[in-house]
Amino acid sequence: MHDTKYLLDIIILLSAAVIIVVVFWKLNISPVLGYFVAGTIIGSHGFHLIESSAIINNLAEFGVVFLLFLIGIELTFDRLIAMRIHVFGFGTLQVIVSAVIIWGIARMFNIDYKGSVVIGGALALSSTAIVLQVLQEKGHQASQIGRLSIAVLLLQDFAVVPLIVMLPLLAGESKNSITIMLLYSVLKAGVALALIFITGRLLLRPLFSTIASIKSSEIFIATTLLIVLGAAFITENFNLSMALGAFVSGLLVAETEYRYDVEQVVLPFKKLLLGLFFMTVGMSINITLLISKLSIIILLSFLLIIIKSSIIFILCKFFRFQIASAIKAGLLLSQGGEFAFILFGLAAEKNVLSSDLAQILMMITTITMAFTPLLATLGDWISHLINKNKISFSSQELLLDTQDLDQHVVVVGFGRVGRMVARVLTAEQVHYIASDIQPHVVKNGRDEGFPVYLGNLTKLSTLESMGISRAKIIIIAINNDVTTKKIISLVAKNFPNIIIAVRLPDLTNAETYQDLGAHYLIPETCETGLQLGAVALGISGFSANAISSLKNNFRTGGYFITKKHTEE
Repeated sequence: MHDTKYLLDIIILLSAAVIIVVVFWKLNISPVLGYFVAGTIIGSHGFHLIESSAIINNLAEFGVVFLLFLIGIELTFDRLIAMRIHVFGFGTLQVIVSAVIIWGIARMFNIDYKGSVVIGGALALSSTAIVLQVLQEKGHQASQIGRLSIAVLLLQDFAVVPLIVMLPLLAGESKNSITIMLLYSVLKAGVALALIFITGRLLLRPLFSTIASIKSSEIFIATTLLIVLGAAFITENFNLSMALGAFVSGLLVAETEYRYDVEQVVLPFKKLLLGLFFMTVGMSINITLLISKLSIIILLSFLLIIIKSSIIFILCKFFRFQIASAIKAGLLLSQGGEFAFILFGLAAEKNVLSSDLAQILMMITTITMAFTPLLATLGDWISHLINKNKISFSSQELLLDTQDLDQHVVVVGFGRVGRMVARVLTAEQVHYIASDIQPHVVKNGRDEGFPVYLGNLTKLSTLESMGISRAKIIIIAINNDVTTKKIISLVAKNFPNIIIAVRLPDLTNAETYQDLGAHYLIPETCETGLQLGAVALGISGFSANAISSLKNNFRTGGYFITKKHTEE
């Protein structure tokens, strides 16, 4: 007879997730909170329906691993380099300033020097899993706040290394100096990341090419999982987080032509295991302890949120973010993070912190994590109040909002066509910025969270404010022949390396647009007819591949790509 205990645990986990998360979804509340509540109810501190076993906790950690892998795929090295100021500048300052201030407050509570160091370092970190999940739910990964949050969280992953290294020193277990230990840890981190980077650059593309030629979905899935888990294994064995290794491997996969296939393989694992991770956090909530220490835990939880959100707000203003963006970032990143559980657990084992204090700190971390979806919603609401009547931005404000954009897309016109382009780019987390000359269009777009600004792009100064010199492509989605021609001429003359794609009603002015410098021409009437013809072919029994080939032939033969771009 097989041991069915783990099977029963899995059934209980899935049942709780399905029932409670569906209820929260119906109530229009973040599913993350649903997972927390589900975990609290079924955990050993709730109705004791399931034990928080090591196997479940270890499995749940892979939710964060797959999440960071997908973030790596979506970012690419070029985008990461463009974010370097926020990663190493903003991120470093956030960790250091937060750690020092929290250390000082811990000392005020008569906690000894060593314990205060651990508390300051651990609570300076935010939750990668929850912040990224909230950003994805809101579709804000590619927004300015999304980019900043990802940059800060990446730096925090690196910051875990010196914090873990310091624990044996604080416990008096190591006779080496902290400088030697830190240098050694940095060297190990460099070796681990270099190993992943070099191996990935040399092997990934030929490996995927070979696997793809076999045409076996099972082998492709196995290969993808091997890459993710292999990179996680390397960094774990070099005392780095598994998620960091997965992130780097994701960056490498992003450079191959198989990135979208890989993303589809990993996505179901990420969603399932990340939900499990949130449930295990909920299972860690000790209801008895929470009730007995309710006032102090709630007070300290709000104190942590206020301190971290204030620090991040001030840093945002220092880095010249707008007030609304600074408030949103502060509230979004104000919680404790999953690494705090590891650090507090190790500190208790090494007697740097008492077991009771470590439990209270873990509870504070859990409470702040649970509040994150609500805090993010509060940030959006405050931002909306600040900007609800603001649709006009100065060139300086626009420059600040686009300062970290690189290889992005500029969308001109935010009507039905421009909005659809924005939705596609948002879905694929491609960075973009949009503009329109109609105030009500801009207001509606901004109310829905789109990065759209009021601006006349027939002016060179407005184009420059939108970071056009660093953009990859400009999409002109307006229905005004005169304005379209002006923008094409202006961009082609001043920014010859930028690809220009143009919406036009038909092919009447196609040759004129081509002569002015447009690379891609998309006539509405032709494309509509082509799509309707494709429907007819499908009903008539033509295969999807045949229809796709025919559509491409019509496009390249009659329109879509101009001679200028194909010659380049």
